[in-house]
Amino acid sequence: MHPLLLISIAITVITVSSRPITTDPVDRVVTTPSTNTLLLTSSDGQKFEVKLQVALQSEKIRQMIVDGRFSGEIVLSFPNITGEIMSKVLEYCNKHAYYDGVGNNATAVDEMRAFDAQFVDVHYETLFKLVLAANDLKIKKLLDVVSEKIGRMMLWKTPEEIRVMFNINEGSCVDNHSPQKELNAWAFS
Repeated sequence: MHPLLLISIAITVITVSSRPITTDPVDRVVTTPSTNTLLLTSSDGQKFEVKLQVALQSEKIRQMIVDGRFSGEIVLSFPNITGEIMSKVLEYCNKHAYYDGVGNNATAVDEMRAFDAQFVDVHYETLFKLVLAANDLKIKKLLDVVSEKIGRMMLWKTPEEIRVMFNINEGSCVDNHSPQKELNAWAFS
């Protein structure tokens, strides 16, 4: 490869990586000094000032910004997410905003795995709220991590053990679903 071509590529990479966060022309999100942070409001009125790079991990926030064509202060409200859960979601996003895409750095990958394992080591009610928040905000990596933890909690448990673990009362909608009813509905419809 020609040395000048290598230098040209290196200069292009440095120039592109030092620019503010942008997306492609279709999803035009351009940061300016006044929009480097967002103000997020939870259902209980707590306000969170978040760096744009952190907030853009949420596809929902990204789309809200794209649709609104914001040019000044950005304030977004989330009526289904409490301040406690928003705080946990932002903890996750803050950590992943700077470590995702580290390539083959084994130390960083191990650190992220350890963080994720510790992050989901919470009560199952918090896990369910995190699943709902991750789904609502469309943060796929968070949704995957929390869902995996819930799945591991249910692994090798009987239906009765799962009922006890998740405080599901008998006679709930869980009891009204059976594979046989589903098969009958499919076969005779």
